[in-house]
Amino acid sequence: MSTAVELNDSHEHDDELNYIRSARGRRAIGVAREQEHKPRLTRVADQAHSNFKAAEAFNIAPTGFNPTFKGKRFEEEWLRQSLGSFYDDSLISDVLSQVKGGKEANVYCCLAYPGLGPRWLAAKIFRPRMFRNLKNDAAYREGGELIGRDGKAMRKKREQTAVAQRTRIGLAMLHQSWLSNEHGTLTRLHAAGALTPKPWGVNGNTILMDFLGEQAMPAPALNHVDLDPAEGRRLFEQMVSQLRLMLKADVVHGDLSAFNILYWQGEIRIIDFPQAVNPWRNPNAFRFFTRDVTRVIDYFSGYGVNANPEGLARALWREAYGAEAGERLGE
Repeated sequence: MSTAVELNDSHEHDDELNYIRSARGRRAIGVAREQEHKPRLTRVADQAHSNFKAAEAFNIAPTGFNPTFKGKRFEEEWLRQSLGSFYDDSLISDVLSQVKGGKEANVYCCLAYPGLGPRWLAAKIFRPRMFRNLKNDAAYREGGELIGRDGKAMRKKREQTAVAQRTRIGLAMLHQSWLSNEHGTLTRLHAAGALTPKPWGVNGNTILMDFLGEQAMPAPALNHVDLDPAEGRRLFEQMVSQLRLMLKADVVHGDLSAFNILYWQGEIRIIDFPQAVNPWRNPNAFRFFTRDVTRVIDYFSGYGVNANPEGLARALWREAYGAEAGERLGE
């Protein structure tokens, strides 16, 4: 039965319409009544659906990609949209499993396209709203630039204003800037010989990179690994070398800890660089670097490492920047 008939059959509804003369008011009543009979999603499912709908803001094109791994409700379409471009570009041929789920991003193990080289690749799919509530994001962005999908700086005043006011468009640009920052940093560090994953591709919501481990057993984070003391000390020296290399490449991780250092059969890979900063631009860089060094030392102190975080941070900083270090340290 139509809504019009229902209204005519209800004296109560007729009374309401006598009081509400505007077309807007009548439309509001109609919408409210439709909502009463619309099936409701659970809170979790509704939130997931909202997240996936938000991905439309990043212009992720649909594709014929049909991965083996389906995931939870709504996740299948999310995977197809986020990873379809890599399938179309002959970088991956399937999605096999979820490696890691988190509030910032999910990581999936993908089967690399035949002949590409690696057997598996890791796809890091960012949640559409992950960067909106990032703590102290202004401190990371200070002195930096917004970076677009093309890797170039977004310098237009309206772009800067949109981000500062956190409009819908501004938040989408901020999301893209953090993602592009991670991809650009990984590209630069891998070229410099750092122990970081090689990036294979990027789109509006995903970074495709090297996978460490095996499909059934992805490399764990260092904080989940029990090392013997000698191995622990060896890896500490390796991490000091990596900190030195990253500084010379003008990269400060900004959130380094045993949680984002992967370990596999004696090898490590440093991951998670969306918040990385350039020491030449960000005035907070040395503070971030000292915190990174402190967390590394705190972890390896359990393996007999005894070092002064502030002293080591300053020594590495001066080694990288020579006579200019004092000025950049505020001395």
